[in-house]
Amino acid sequence: MQGLLSDLPLMGILELVNTTRQTGVLDVKADVPYTVAFVGGEIVGGGILDWLGVDAIQASPMLPREGSFEFRPSTVTGSPLAPYGHFTTDWARASDEWEQLCALIGSPSRVFRGQVPLFDSEEGRSVRAAARQAELPLFEVAQVLANAVRQGQVEPTGRYAWHTLRLRSGTTRSTPSPVAAALNGERNLGEVIASGLDEWTVRDYLLSEIRAGLRFPGSGWVLRDLIWEQKHLRRNEA
Repeated sequence: MQGLLSDLPLMGILELVNTTRQTGVLDVKADVPYTVAFVGGEIVGGGILDWLGVDAIQASPMLPREGSFEFRPSTVTGSPLAPYGHFTTDWARASDEWEQLCALIGSPSRVFRGQVPLFDSEEGRSVRAAARQAELPLFEVAQVLANAVRQGQVEPTGRYAWHTLRLRSGTTRSTPSPVAAALNGERNLGEVIASGLDEWTVRDYLLSEIRAGLRFPGSGWVLRDLIWEQKHLRRNEA
């Protein structure tokens, strides 16, 4: 089963797989590409590239308007993450609210500092780092941070979780780039930016490379956050 999302909304595809109790993987090729794995019509896994699990699925747009899909029957194992109806209800709510949260915080990668638990260290923390430390769902920590932003209790530090990445030159694209020339596997992206490269140039380069096929540990969450930042930070800066 395959087709265009403009012809068949994703929610209808999910319902069809559930009601027919199919086992396999749904591959969604959209601005944010992701997979959903089913066993007997129940959702047991999935995510964005190598970022897998409930947090990743809930960060995936549930109703993309453009793109394509393919459901491949295959051998999948695992237990339901939650009963189908409950899981999709929570996913729909999170999918909508993530956009509202990122309009305030930029993305889960953006580092904030202030007198709020989890973000009160001298260096500050991103939602991703805070969620790992507290062992809490990413969505819940993002809600806490967004509320702190509304109340003026935290402020951005100018750093992002993806700044710590160290990438080597030689990716899937051949277009010359000053960013590619600066990558040597020794300096992280934050240091590359500090050396004089524009942050948006680095962000756009990294996003285009991942979309073109560049893969590294963490490429899934980096892709998701860069897309949020591209949408919400540029809007705020305009």
